[in-house]
Amino acid sequence: MEKDNSRESDPILVITGPTASGKTERALALARADRSIEIVNADASLLYCGFDIGTAKPSQEIRAEIPHHLIDILEPSHPFSAGDYSSHARQVIREIIARGKRPMVVGGTGLYIDALFDGLPELNIPPGILTQARERAQSEIAKKGFDAMHERLHELDPELYLQIRRERNPLRLERAWTHYYATGEPLGEARKRMSEKCEFEPQYNVLQVPREELWRRIELRVDEMFTNGWLKEAERLKEKGVTREMPAMRAIGYRELFDVLDNGMLSLEAARERIIIRTRQYAKRQVTWMKKYA
Repeated sequence: MEKDNSRESDPILVITGPTASGKTERALALARADRSIEIVNADASLLYCGFDIGTAKPSQEIRAEIPHHLIDILEPSHPFSAGDYSSHARQVIREIIARGKRPMVVGGTGLYIDALFDGLPELNIPPGILTQARERAQSEIAKKGFDAMHERLHELDPELYLQIRRERNPLRLERAWTHYYATGEPLGEARKRMSEKCEFEPQYNVLQVPREELWRRIELRVDEMFTNGWLKEAERLKEKGVTREMPAMRAIGYRELFDVLDNGMLSLEAARERIIIRTRQYAKRQVTWMKKYA
């Protein structure tokens, strides 16, 4: 039987949204309805072994039922950049398609999703220069306004100018000027000459939840994580030699739990409140970032 190669040109479905918006539930429902779907993780904290409860990682039973990729592929000390993610995810997607299956990208790390489909030319810019350029872009946009800075792009970067005009997305405008101030090259031109152009087109499904409902879900989820043994998980990680400086510890909540374990530097209730606040702040940033996908 010949393999159906038509799928190679199909858009890649991307299920994204802020934390606790129901991405996993939506993805599992789609995958159970179409057994050809395989899930490609786009959540940075799910990459790391041992960080399970506090990251709402899909269980082993679910992963046995529905193929998942890019979960539990790293030790906690292993750094992993957006560029690394892009290379790994593109290869996984190619392999899924080659088997005649349908890849579906699921997760809330917007930088990873951007790297996968758009590339990140600024990854090669020294961090200090990038920071200075971003601060300059933010300052000029704040002073001169969105419309004026957008119009200045018209001759400099006409393709990006048109994209931003359609979306009126302040983050994309900031990114365009940041790249220009850092390199002297329009971002649109940098993307054209990127050595690894992504061959896949995304089809975004952005989950949107009213703020009060999202706050309620976040609080319920944090409490459920504690009920499921999150503190004991943090204790096991600590006993295995995981330290605060390791990349995996960027996952929200684990540092607070280490503070609870370190001679009561923080009470469990104080840790809970701090985790909820940090998770809400992260969700706000995700909502802002993901406006460009909607």
